[in-house]
Amino acid sequence: MSASSDESKNLAIEKQKTLRLLIFILATLLLGAIGLYVMSKGTEKGGKGTVNVDFTKGKFSLSLEKPIVDQIKQETSQAAGTSNQTQFTKGIINNQEVIDQLNKLGPKDPTAYSGKNFINNELNFLLSVPHPENWQVRYNQAGLQNSMIPVTSFINQDGSNLNIGVSPIMPSMNIEQFLMLNIENLLQRRMIMQMPQVTYDFPSETAFAVFTNPYTQGESYQKVIINRARNQVFVASANYNQRLSTPETIRDLLNMITTFTLF
Repeated sequence: MSASSDESKNLAIEKQKTLRLLIFILATLLLGAIGLYVMSKGTEKGGKGTVNVDFTKGKFSLSLEKPIVDQIKQETSQAAGTSNQTQFTKGIINNQEVIDQLNKLGPKDPTAYSGKNFINNELNFLLSVPHPENWQVRYNQAGLQNSMIPVTSFINQDGSNLNIGVSPIMPSMNIEQFLMLNIENLLQRRMIMQMPQVTYDFPSETAFAVFTNPYTQGESYQKVIINRARNQVFVASANYNQRLSTPETIRDLLNMITTFTLF
């Protein structure tokens, strides 16, 4: 086979990967905009208590009844388009001792909470959930292979939802290129009517986008994190309905997506 033929084949593969990424974001947003109202499985409550984590400067007690990202002081950045109090966590938890403990804390059931936290040891992500009793969890294993399907969804009875998906990403694509390609695609398809307000934290390859959802008239949020070690990109998409969602639900939803963090 000639070199030019190999190059054409590789180019075609790269284009297919890019298209797959575009479809993934579109599908995740669309699922969130429509809303999921019916659950087939209830939420199980996870473990409680404290676990000692050994930091370099002494011992630290990790409580599952408090947001883990707050306890480990995960770095944050100000989200544009929101109040001054809205800070989103950046990137990946790198402290190996914390990671080891998280691997022990995470429940085997992919729909179970760990106190006020949700820990997924299959894909290595976590987030804070102030009122887990108000959010049912849906897990879809097909999302591990099909980027058009969210792996995990959190749904409130009023239809507010948070969807989390994962997809492969090309090593040459950075966080801004990834997000802009998808925003352009959504604008062209009229899935969104305006440019989102996007905040980038380039060192941690994290982005946070805010825009008005044309379907629900409420704000929608997207958080994107790239894990270069695995060549994966994670997208969390949160949506609420301006007429149906309570202030507490909206606060919970914003808290959940801003604390979404990899480890």
